[in-house]
Amino acid sequence: MIAFKKMKKRFYDVKPQRRKRMLKEFCGMISGVKTDENAEKFLRDLLTPGELIMIMHRIEIAKMLLIGFSYMDIRKKLRVGFNTIGTVNRWLYSGFGGYMNEFKETKNQKQRRKILPTNEWQRIKKKYPAHFLIFNLLDKFEESKKGK
Repeated sequence: MIAFKKMKKRFYDVKPQRRKRMLKEFCGMISGVKTDENAEKFLRDLLTPGELIMIMHRIEIAKMLLIGFSYMDIRKKLRVGFNTIGTVNRWLYSGFGGYMNEFKETKNQKQRRKILPTNEWQRIKKKYPAHFLIFNLLDKFEESKKGK
């Protein structure tokens, strides 16, 4: 009987040119998927259930961080570790811009405003709502006056 050695390829085991070519090919396959149904089938065939959950958690973590949830709240709600949250936070603010680009492409304008604060001041106010309670109440009051 022939014994096969399980080979695990690490990122740096693959030459940079080959990594780039493989990533470009992979992105081309993903961007070629036309419908949500086909995208779901493609991802289910490509990834294990655990990998799918991991990716979905990362997206949910990024949304929650942008809204202003604390690490503890995210950990309790999604049952993920602080390291995972920290990694997503690092990619969100100092990565290649992929998370931010996708959240900016959100079709629904109101949904985008809920996810992405428009400036640093609003981001801080969402992140620390207790510290800015009066400001947040005034903002809501002004919004309700505009709606009338």
